[in-house]
Amino acid sequence: MASWLRRAMWLGLACGVAVGAAPVRGAPVNWAQTYYDAGHSGYNPKEATLSTANVSGLQLLWGQGVAGGVTSFVLDAGTIYAQGQGTTVPVLAAIDAATGSTLWTITTSYDAFTNGGTVATGGKLVFAGCSFTDPGGSTSYDAVCGYKKSNGALVWHFANPCNCLPEAALFAPLVYADGAVYFGYANGGAGGTEYLVAADAKTGSVLWTHVTGGPNTMGSAAPVVGNGMVYFTCGGNGFSGVCAVSQTDGSLLWTANFGTGTMGLTLAKNVLYVNAGYAGEVAALNATTGTSLWSFAMNSSADPVSVAKNVVYATGSDGYVHALKASTGTQKWSLYLASESSVSLANGVLYDTQQGANNPATAAYDAATGSLLWSSPLPASTLHPPQIVANGTLYITDAACGAVCAYGLTGGAAVPKRQ
Repeated sequence: MASWLRRAMWLGLACGVAVGAAPVRGAPVNWAQTYYDAGHSGYNPKEATLSTANVSGLQLLWGQGVAGGVTSFVLDAGTIYAQGQGTTVPVLAAIDAATGSTLWTITTSYDAFTNGGTVATGGKLVFAGCSFTDPGGSTSYDAVCGYKKSNGALVWHFANPCNCLPEAALFAPLVYADGAVYFGYANGGAGGTEYLVAADAKTGSVLWTHVTGGPNTMGSAAPVVGNGMVYFTCGGNGFSGVCAVSQTDGSLLWTANFGTGTMGLTLAKNVLYVNAGYAGEVAALNATTGTSLWSFAMNSSADPVSVAKNVVYATGSDGYVHALKASTGTQKWSLYLASESSVSLANGVLYDTQQGANNPATAAYDAATGSLLWSSPLPASTLHPPQIVANGTLYITDAACGAVCAYGLTGGAAVPKRQ
């Protein structure tokens, strides 16, 4: 063997590279929390397989059942974590994203935020709403739990029960960012305090709280995080809208009044987008100051808008989706898509969750024009968490195929499984 070849082989082995081996592919992309990221953009910028040119070829890969259907789900390191609403006992299930096989299932006993809940992963844990029974055994109270991703074992939980009525409740669903979990909580009792909680993601220890006041001062929208701030819905004393607090210590930085606390929040490029529910508008605010940048009148909803390539996609309460220029709010197109949640975006394709027996559970559209490219079989599901699009696979929730379904460009579907 020539000396140069022996030397090349030795260098390759010494550096941990197999001679003649195929190039190592990058790590799989995660969709690690509901709405993709801590800003709830709904946009996976790393998807490069599914596109407007080939999405019409999607075929069912597998379907898997989760008790009662799925209210929220995420993808992390090849595993789907799905929150099931259950019929009597809500669950959290871990599903192999490649095969659809159930890896483990645990009981969370939590069944709130049916169409607006969130789950998230961070480090070695998955975070979800959970519930426990008071010592007297007559009532239950809400909590936020951190479970091991490997086996579903409970690591920590935050709760502040009162053993009274109404009991303590999770008031705004969780978001994960920078090693912490943020959520809204309400103490029990007739005049219970409501507040935003920042908890250490590894231990559940409280880092800080921001008290909004008594009943009806904390909105039910999932918070968003970025730019060193946490944004959430709040109200009280004639005010109802958005609050921004410091991510470091929870101190109040600014507020914006919309006359409603029913809304969805999205943060992208230092702009906070507000789908303002009953206020009948979508608005863009300077995320640092809260100053209004623009607003667009529409039948707004409480679903966070989705943002990609300087376009805002806002879902209306009437089933329409509006594509707006992010800089000005000028409408590019508007179509009735029977939309029932925030849309998901990846590589020029818009994925929409639909409603009604005569509509598919999910359809794919050209994000630039709104043209239909593909749809799943009828009928639509009764639960509507936004889709996951990653690693050339579309994951949706759909009772017709089990509960969680995977679609890809290679057929050969596993037999759907139901529970």
